[in-house]
Amino acid sequence: MWLSRAQLATLLFALTAASFGILALTLLGITRGRRRLALYAVLALGVATLLAAPLLFDAATRPRVETALGVSLPLVAAAFLAILARGGRGTRAFLFAAFSVLVLSGSAELAARRQVLLVTPAVTPLGVGFVLFTALLLPRVAEQERRLFTRATTDPLTGLANKVTFERMLELEIARAMRQETQLGVLLFDVDGFAEINDKGGARAGDEVLRHVAATLAGQVRLVDTVARFGPDEFALIAPGGAGQIAGRRVRDALAGTESVTGPISISVGAAVYPIDGATSEELLDAAGRALAEAKRRGRGSIFVASGS
Repeated sequence: MWLSRAQLATLLFALTAASFGILALTLLGITRGRRRLALYAVLALGVATLLAAPLLFDAATRPRVETALGVSLPLVAAAFLAILARGGRGTRAFLFAAFSVLVLSGSAELAARRQVLLVTPAVTPLGVGFVLFTALLLPRVAEQERRLFTRATTDPLTGLANKVTFERMLELEIARAMRQETQLGVLLFDVDGFAEINDKGGARAGDEVLRHVAATLAGQVRLVDTVARFGPDEFALIAPGGAGQIAGRRVRDALAGTESVTGPISISVGAAVYPIDGATSEELLDAAGRALAEAKRRGRGSIFVASGS
């Protein structure tokens, strides 16, 4: 069955809306922007479905299909508006405007199908406006979402994951180790004599040491490992497969020969292994903390494994 010129225009607009919905989903995967981009993608794809689906049915069935699809749009809009208050000012402005353009475009198109003459001329400019608006502003919103995500999940001084992210990843890695019946290493690193470094060289010297240790950690771990800043002068490492003790030695050896204002930089390391030293994140972190305390007691640059006690 051949489509009329009006139906072809409608289908083109629906495909455009769908393409931007897919783009939003793609950006969602890249930036992990979570809810706001996800809702925009759902809304864009919903409008695409609302416009295109009736073209697949005969004239007698189309009104019922349009009614069913139209009922779903307010539900999406309600979820969309409920979360609109979250996020930055630019994100809220973009989402509100994009929502308005999408709804107006879809409403104008449906009105044009019903031959409401006053609305018909508005369909084309609204469609073009939607395309231009999305093409120009969606990348900016995606970048803002990426920055917000980075700020919430990383330590600003070292660029490593922060404590909240580390604890979340530890839960996920424990679940994976449980499914695969493998070991999992959890390490805590403490910079030896950090208080003395701060006292003698000031906060700037302390920050330089922390950045140096963080860079060394990041350079010595595997891609599958997770390294984070865990406290003021503490770092943490998740090592799938239980290879954490080896990573601890590599980091300690890599720091050998580097200097701070008080002398050589060194770290003490406490390690715990799943499931030997604990079956939950709390148990593993407690065991690693006790191991770290024992390593500090034994002297600078010591490594102690909880299961070795």
